[in-house]
Amino acid sequence: MDYQNAGGFPTMKVIKIVTGVILAFLLWIIQPFTYENIDAGNVGIKINLYGSDRGVDNITIVTGRVWYNSWTTKIVEFPTYTQSVDYEPFVVTTKDAAEFQVDPKLNYHINPAMVPQIYRQYRKPLKEIEQQFMRNTIYDAYRIVANSFTSDSVMSNRETFEDRIQVLLTKNLGKDGFIYDQLTSAITPPASLRQMIDEKNASIQARLKAENQAKQAMAEAQVSKAKAEGEAAALLIKAKAEAEANRLRQQSLTPLLIQQKVIEKWDGKLPQYGTVPQFFKNVTD
Repeated sequence: MDYQNAGGFPTMKVIKIVTGVILAFLLWIIQPFTYENIDAGNVGIKINLYGSDRGVDNITIVTGRVWYNSWTTKIVEFPTYTQSVDYEPFVVTTKDAAEFQVDPKLNYHINPAMVPQIYRQYRKPLKEIEQQFMRNTIYDAYRIVANSFTSDSVMSNRETFEDRIQVLLTKNLGKDGFIYDQLTSAITPPASLRQMIDEKNASIQARLKAENQAKQAMAEAQVSKAKAEGEAAALLIKAKAEAEANRLRQQSLTPLLIQQKVIEKWDGKLPQYGTVPQFFKNVTD
């Protein structure tokens, strides 16, 4: 096969082949077709950049491995698993002008079916949406609810306060495709209110302590009273028993029995002085 002409230069056929190989190699390098893997827990949206279908009106949700023309199409991913956002603290004012600091932490996830709507509406990455639209929504919920509570009622009705926050967030986030899961408020009252609360708690604790001490003293007094009454009752019973025993003994001590007991203890000798009792005379006669 003749690859060169008479002058030693490559023939036109060889030049065409080499040129074709180079062009094919360049096309392979710069060709626009590629793919992207949409992982589990994520959804992707395919966006047409040019042509009659340009824009977001024809967005379609895609999953798995997606092939696309990178010159005319863009793929944007959104996670659908639970997201946790710890926001910077902010201050809200109650109905009686007390300022509470709120340090919220939100857990939420995205409704996969509404991802196209989210992109159409915001045209921003999720992290930017969290720090703009979602943060403003959370702040407005706290501001609106706090303005309907007094400072005392916020502290004494925390559950009701946070339930109202949850209702607003569920409604206002949900309509745009963000599903509320949980919110941690971490509400801090103003210093003056904290001092009042501490003093009130200390007063309550002191009162409870005094009441407990009084109850304990009363219980101890009742125990002592019961013990004294028991001892007195025991003594009375004993005294009654002794009195009854003495009465029975007195009834049983007849003159004859007394003489017999004296005789039992007599040593047989008569008194040398004085009058000899008659019963001794009877015994000796």
